[in-house]
This record gives sequence, structure tokens and C-alpha cells, in this order.
Amino acid sequence: MSETPIVLSTVTGRYTHAAFGLRWLYANLGPLKEKTIIREFHLQQPPLEIAERLLAEKPRILGLGVYIWNVNLITQVAQTIKGVQPDISLVLGGPEISFEYENTPLFDTADYIVCGEGETAFAQLAEAILENRSPAQKVIQADRLDVAQLQLPYDAYTDLDITRRLVYVEASRGCPFRCEFCLSSLDPHVRDFPLEPFLDALKTLIERGVRNILFVDRTFNLKTERADAILRFFLEHWREGLRVHFEIVPGRLNETLLRRMAEFPPEGLHLEVGVQTFTPEVLENISRRQDNLKTIETIHFLREHTGVLLHADLVAGLPGESWESFGASFDQLLALRPHEIQVGILKRLKGAPIARHIPGFHMVFSPQAPYDILQTDHLNFTQMQRIKRFARYFDLYYNSGNFPTSLPILWHSRPSAFEAGMAFTDYLWNTTGRTHEFPLAQLARHLYDFLIQSPAADPAAIAETIKSDFHHIPGRKDKLSFLKNC
Repeated sequence: MSETPIVLSTVTGRYTHAAFGLRWLYANLGPLKEKTIIREFHLQQPPLEIAERLLAEKPRILGLGVYIWNVNLITQVAQTIKGVQPDISLVLGGPEISFEYENTPLFDTADYIVCGEGETAFAQLAEAILENRSPAQKVIQADRLDVAQLQLPYDAYTDLDITRRLVYVEASRGCPFRCEFCLSSLDPHVRDFPLEPFLDALKTLIERGVRNILFVDRTFNLKTERADAILRFFLEHWREGLRVHFEIVPGRLNETLLRRMAEFPPEGLHLEVGVQTFTPEVLENISRRQDNLKTIETIHFLREHTGVLLHADLVAGLPGESWESFGASFDQLLALRPHEIQVGILKRLKGAPIARHIPGFHMVFSPQAPYDILQTDHLNFTQMQRIKRFARYFDLYYNSGNFPTSLPILWHSRPSAFEAGMAFTDYLWNTTGRTHEFPLAQLARHLYDFLIQSPAADPAAIAETIKSDFHHIPGRKDKLSFLKNC
């Protein structure tokens, strides 16, 4: 195999996730594009296998994207490659290496680190290395870019990407909000990509057969007129099977956009709704501006009057959040019936302002990626562990959609859905000792066994409800052996 001057690579969370950042770098390499290839891997692949495949390309420059989910694996890959072939110029970029990189194994291993938006900085660095005029400084601080001057990356999606993977797109960069747990709070300058060429690129993707489009914009609905133009574009170019994902701030979703979203086919739009918490003092602690009443009204409208799929987020472990207040936020959100509720655990992203609260709220984070919160002065370690298990089991039972009518039996007769779910969580953990590798029939059995323990339970009715849920998706042939005549 001949030498490849530049190899761009990273490790994604799943095979279906295309590496958007690599495509941005590739699209803006100018003449160096012809000397560059992209190689993607996923978390299930061993580090030695990844290193072997990258070394087989014989790169002179290897650029690796580093993120919170892959930093441990990338560290092993980088150390292996530099140990085997130290003359490769190893360039690292991405959010996990752009902040607090000193005294890390990756910093010691890398030849160069590009911090921030790397499209222009990486191209200049690669050109200098290939021309044998490598810069002396190891850390390159990239400037905030004029996005109108960037070459769009969408031609870099292959036909395989189009048919089998999520296709990421970006209509704007930056976020005007200052939520302290998020790195986007560091870039309050929202920069819009010119709309006409962006929509032309989307049109080409749709014509090529794309079916899953995910916008990475932090606040899609920041500007009503622009968001409406994008929604109208999709309505005009809609094709059967298309699904589009946006992240929205529900309190800023006005009537124009709500009515527009109601025009889409059922399940055509997938909205990620950032709630995080309904607790006013916690919102103030993290500098998050949120109109709770407007947020509730918006989620209610979307759920009752549109075919939008709603994915709502809560975060456990925020400064000042107690067991009781988190449970109250969960109950309030569940009552709105979003299709999914992501119970996230607060993470200390490198560079995020949330670190300022560590002393005041006695926050303890894991030193290992993904840097989960372990305890605060309001939530002790045992409580946080229980919430983590709750989040996992809730995903298996609620977010999966496998138990739409039987799971609510848990909380219909109880004052708090959170406490009811936590009781079931403790039961599952004490019974099984695990949070993964549950066959669907086994999940059904555990739910049945727990529900019939209630003094007011009707085992026959519960059995019929679980059986109905189990078979509501056509084609399931498994038998629920614990239920008679199933």
C-alpha cells in the first residue's frame, strides 16, 4: 500500500453515527483533499485493531478527533501508533482535547493539538508539515471562523452514509444561552450559514436518498423566520420515510413554528427538548434562562396537536438539586407524556463553567471519562447511584416503547411517578444485580412480578395488559411462559 499523506480518523459511539467533524476538515483542505482519506471506527472495535488499520494506510499526518465518549480508546490508539511509528505527525482536535489538556497522556503523545474550530487551522498546519516547515508551537488556538467562508461538507457523505447512517447537518454555530454545564455557553456569538447554499445542499442530500437528518445546531428555533424557512423547505421536498431531528428551546417556540410543525407527517419531525430541571433556584445556579410555564405549554401543544416525536432531557446532579426537587421535575415532565425522557447524569465537560460550583456545592465528579457527578451536598453517592440505575431501567421500559400501557400501572395509583419508578428500580437491582442484557420477555416478567405485589393488584388484568403490550408490535413470536395461555 502506498503512503497516504493525510488520514483523518475518529471513533464514533456507533457505526450509524457519521463523523461530522472529519467531513468539515476534509471539505476545507483545498488542494490537500486529493491527498486525504477519512477512516472511521466505533467504540466496539479494539484499540489495537484500529491502530493496525490506521498504520496500514501509511499516513504522514494522522488527525484524530477526541470526544468525551472516545477519549480512553483514542488514548490507547494514539500511544500505540506513536510507539510503533513515531515519525507520524499526530494531530489531535475536538472538544475533549481543546480544554484542560495539560498533564494528560494525549497531550504527551501528540505532536500538535488544534483547539477550537479547526477547519482553517488544520489545513494550514497540514500544509506546513507536508512542506517541511512544521510550526514550533505544539498547541494551536484556532480562531472563531466566519462560517460564510467555509466550504460545506455534505458532498463528503458517501452513498453508504446516505443509506445506512445518520447524516448530520449544521445551519448555525454558537448559542446565546449561558447554561453552565454546556460547552456551547463559551461561544455566545451565533453565526448562521448562508441559507440558500445550505438548502441547496439539503436538496441534494434528499435527492440522493437521505432519510435521517440530524441538525447539530444548539438552538434551532432561535430565529423564527429562518427556522420557518427551513421547515417550509422540508415540507416542499418531503419524501416518504424522511425523518428530521432538531434541538429546540421550547420556551422560544412561537405559534408560527408550532403551527408549521403540525403540518408534518406523523413522526417526521423528532424534537430534542432541553428541560434539564423545573427547579427555579437550580436554573438560576446554572445561568439557564427558562420560562417553565411556556415550556410546559409548548410540550403540551406538540404532544397533543402534532405528530412530532418528543425527546425531553432532564439532568440529575445539578448544583442545588435535591432528591425531592429532581423527583418533582421528573413527575412534572412525565405528566406531559413526551415519547422519550432522557434522564442524564451531570458531566463535568472540560472547559465548562459548571466547575465553578464544585467548592460551594461540594460536587465530586468521576476523574474518568465521561466525568459523571458522583455526589453533591444535596445528593449523596448512594442516591446518585440509584438515579443512574433508574435512568437505565426507564430507558428499557419507557423510552423503548415496549410497555406503553402496562408501565403506567406503576404510578397511576401513587402520588409520585418518580418514587414509584424508584421502588421498581430498587426491586430490579436487588433481584437481578445488573442493568444490561435483559431479553424483552424477561423485562416483562420482572414488571409483572413487581406489579402483582400491590395489595390492590389484579394479576389477571395485569397479565392481559403486559401481554397486549408485548404483542403490539407485529411479528414477535416469543412466548411469555410465566403467563398462562400466552
